[in-house]
Formats: sequence, C-alpha cells, structure tokens
Amino acid sequence: MDIVIIGAGNVAHCFGQLLKINGHQISQVISRTKEHADELKEVIHAGAATNDLRDINMEADVYLIAVSDGAIPLLNDQLRLGKRIVAHTAGAVPLDAISNISSNTGVLYPLQSLRKGVKSFPPIPLLLEAANDETMRRLQPIAQSVSSRVEVMNSEQRLQLNLAAVLCNNFTNHLIARSKNYCEKDGLDFSLLEPIIKETFERLDKFPPESVQTGPALRNDQATMTKHLGLLQDQKYLQLIYRVMSDSINDFYK
Repeated sequence: MDIVIIGAGNVAHCFGQLLKINGHQISQVISRTKEHADELKEVIHAGAATNDLRDINMEADVYLIAVSDGAIPLLNDQLRLGKRIVAHTAGAVPLDAISNISSNTGVLYPLQSLRKGVKSFPPIPLLLEAANDETMRRLQPIAQSVSSRVEVMNSEQRLQLNLAAVLCNNFTNHLIARSKNYCEKDGLDFSLLEPIIKETFERLDKFPPESVQTGPALRNDQATMTKHLGLLQDQKYLQLIYRVMSDSINDFYK
C-alpha cells in the first residue's frame, strides 16, 4: 500500500522500515521538524518529506500517525482527511482521539520497546482496532505484513496492556538503572550483577515468573530487609521502592 507516515521518532522509524521491508511504499514523511522528516525519508527511501501538514499527500491509501501521545490532540484539531484510512500507534490513547481527522480510523499499536537505529527488530505483537469493518479490512493486511502476531483489541484492553508493558519493561529497566547508580556511587563493580540480571530474564523463557521468585521478602527475612533499608537511608526513592516491592511480594505470596 501507499502510506504516509506522520511522525519521525522511534516508532515512526521502526514502522517505516518494517513497512518498506514488507513491500509497502512510503510516499511521504511528515514531522514538525524538517530535519527529522528528511532523516526518516532517507532511511526508508520515502517519496517526500515535509514539516507542513498543508502539504500532505491526499492520494495515499493509509495515513499512519506515529507521534507522541501528547501530540495527537493537536493533530485531531488540525488535520482533516475525510474518509481516508487513518491509524495512530499509541497504546494509551483511545481510538476516538482521532475521530475529527477521518471517519475511517484505527489503531496499530506495537506492544514492544522500539528504538530507531537498531540493526534487527525483535518480535512485535500488534494490537489492532478499527472504527468499522472496512477500516479493519484495510488495516489487517498491513498489520499482518509486519507482525506474526496481530490481536484485535478495544481501547480499554489496549490501555490495560500498555500499563502492563510499563510495569514489566519500563519499571524493570529503571530498577536496573537505579541499581547501577547505587553501585557506582559506592564504588562497587556493577558488572558483577550482569550474570544475575541475565539469569533473571532467561528463566522467563522456561518458567512462569511467579514460580521463580526468590529473595528476603519471599522468605520474610526481616533481619536482612532491615539491614538493606539501613543502607538506603540517604536514598529515599530506593528505600521507598524497596519497602513497596517487599510488601508487594509478601502480599502476593501469602
């Protein structure tokens, strides 16, 4: 299909490359910053690039909005595409957030942490939603061309999975970053923790996460937890995280 991509960030880059690899033509890239639009245009060999919505190509088959969540309301106010097929890529934004843009709207949400510049792409489940049967019929082949797992879900279900993704991806990454910072402040070698971090995630390929929990909170080892909390007296956020996570583990495994 002939596709216009609105946006030039991580999701736009990854979607653009996957669409191009799988036989679609990107006729235009639109971004608020012309340099960013030009950069993505070069990466995916798009037909044109612009930072002006007034120059949008009105002959495309599908318009893919891959911008930040906060930028979607502005597009909904400014962009009018009639009955053309328009889809956004946000997990926490409902389908009707782009209802002013077109009467044929949808969502193609990649349930994955995406970064531009990667050499290869991880598996990317796509959550698909459409305002009507015709839009679903047009978007489904696009979704299936770039993902081996496509699930039809409504806005509420997508939001719930977006939250779950934040918990298991964003929060986990932040805990590791906090741990690294803690080690570096006290002159400890963070690389000594890399094997246990790797083992933590490799176990998930073999076992359910609830079956491989370990640690002092699971054992209700109050003596060890008190020592740990004492070490964190000067780091209020880490201390708070430690208390909350320990309480959560204790409650989960009662």
